[in-house]
Amino acid sequence: MNEVHADNVTLDDGTLEHIANALWMSACDPKRIPESIAEKIFSKNNSSVAFGSRMRTYLDWLIANPQSHNPNYKRRYEKLKAHCSKLTAHQAYVITSKFLGLNASQGFEPMPKAGDLQFPRDHLPQLRTSVGWHFFVGSCWDEAGSEYGVECVFFRVALLPPRLAAELGLSDVENQVVELQLGISEAGGRHYQADPVVIAGTTGLISCDLDSFSYELGKNRIASARKDSFWPLTVEAWGLQKAVEGATELSINLTFDAGKEYLCQGDNGCMPCVDGMGTLYYSIPNITLAQGSELSLDSRTIPLNKGLFWFDHQWGFLLGNPRSAVLRAANNTKKPDLPGWDWFMAQFGDDRQLTMFAAHRSEYASYYFRTGPEPPGTMRVDTSGKYMNEHKELVNTWGTLTIREWVKGELSPNPARYPVTHTWHPNKWEFAFDTNLPEDLRSFTMTPIVDSGQTNFFANGSQYSEGAVYIRGSNEADIGRGFAESVEYADTAGAMFSIAGIDDVRLQQLIRETSSSWPRRFWSLLYFFTHRSQLKAVLASQKGLEFFAKPSPSQTHTPRH
Repeated sequence: MNEVHADNVTLDDGTLEHIANALWMSACDPKRIPESIAEKIFSKNNSSVAFGSRMRTYLDWLIANPQSHNPNYKRRYEKLKAHCSKLTAHQAYVITSKFLGLNASQGFEPMPKAGDLQFPRDHLPQLRTSVGWHFFVGSCWDEAGSEYGVECVFFRVALLPPRLAAELGLSDVENQVVELQLGISEAGGRHYQADPVVIAGTTGLISCDLDSFSYELGKNRIASARKDSFWPLTVEAWGLQKAVEGATELSINLTFDAGKEYLCQGDNGCMPCVDGMGTLYYSIPNITLAQGSELSLDSRTIPLNKGLFWFDHQWGFLLGNPRSAVLRAANNTKKPDLPGWDWFMAQFGDDRQLTMFAAHRSEYASYYFRTGPEPPGTMRVDTSGKYMNEHKELVNTWGTLTIREWVKGELSPNPARYPVTHTWHPNKWEFAFDTNLPEDLRSFTMTPIVDSGQTNFFANGSQYSEGAVYIRGSNEADIGRGFAESVEYADTAGAMFSIAGIDDVRLQQLIRETSSSWPRRFWSLLYFFTHRSQLKAVLASQKGLEFFAKPSPSQTHTPRH
């Protein structure tokens, strides 16, 4: 293994590769790294010894703070401690985001009882929450009319609860790991994803500022040009797809003129907010691309003539335990649903937009993790959506999503790190919505702009499909463009264990265990029945859960601003 030493700190090849890619270098060249940056990169705080020590302290904290009505994670944490003498930032990221269980939601800033989004404040990454992402997707066209789909995401995870991080001498920024997701699809051609870049805040390569909004990950950046406005906004990113046949360089340099009104998801941004858990979430649809924007793909620089994009900012918890014992007890009486979801955004003509969501559920388990020679059959699930009309009015809507066509995931941005799964993913989506949508939008299909699939990997090992789609109405007319996202259709636990360096079979088994023992579930059932009034009070205060449940036919839907 080639290593670089500075101030007695040794960094492994993988960490150096991530740092180099964040600085838009294909390989690490210490001579090209400014001294001020190198000082942080090779500091003791950014060493594998420091990441391992902090993780062991966190595991001790979790052992000392068990929650009632919860799986018993003590044996898992004790075995993980033995594994954590040294950790890379990438390994610490996988362990925090994938291996610590429900108990690890403690200590982070809770979700509020009601949404109160304020701008420009909430454009910033919310560093004291567990997880969050800034997400840009859209369709664009070059001067010859060729079409491309683009995805760029800054995905953030706090490695430790903020108070514990402060006790260990870390600032909120230093406590983060941020990964870059960059993908480009060429209509009628193929899909590309850059190898995800993983950067810890202790490198000094992560920064954010509200004076004029900016969020930087090495040389990758999201930045406003003005102090008094979010617009114009520039998004720059670079990466390498590291396929077996060789690396492919891809990059974007996009400037956005303006976007439509804020679309607050769920209940005024709560998606949902329940007993301290959930997420806050807003979108900006109909973002227009400025002249001078360009992308590069496979050694080609492509000036762009026009484009239509969508921005999401979401933060909070993807997984975890409610604050109240009674809601934990209610959840603990049953096996958890399978992770994952399907998400979509649609941008129709006449300045109308729709975002849709369908969570994975255990009753559809036969459609997930399929790798055999034959695709799954027809899957039909309920979906919910939020529609913004041309007058910027919002309305919730419910409908049915049908999936009849599937494609195998045969792509990887770096097969050595993220092995190809050969797992079936959805490849066409048919929607039917209720009568609160305009008649011409109640039935439509989404079809990818490429035939070979648009599967990607997160740096934590999870696979997902994400890409641009054509939207066609009931008469097959072209009525818009959108993006389709399918998460956790593949079992990639093996890749996660490999990235984390965990080859202990017993530890892998403990990590895979997601349910409580029968005695714990029985005790939770008793507690639930004797505290039902408390549960009723907790659920009465929630915001946004109605978005996840289809209403009765008698319920009316009225637009709101």
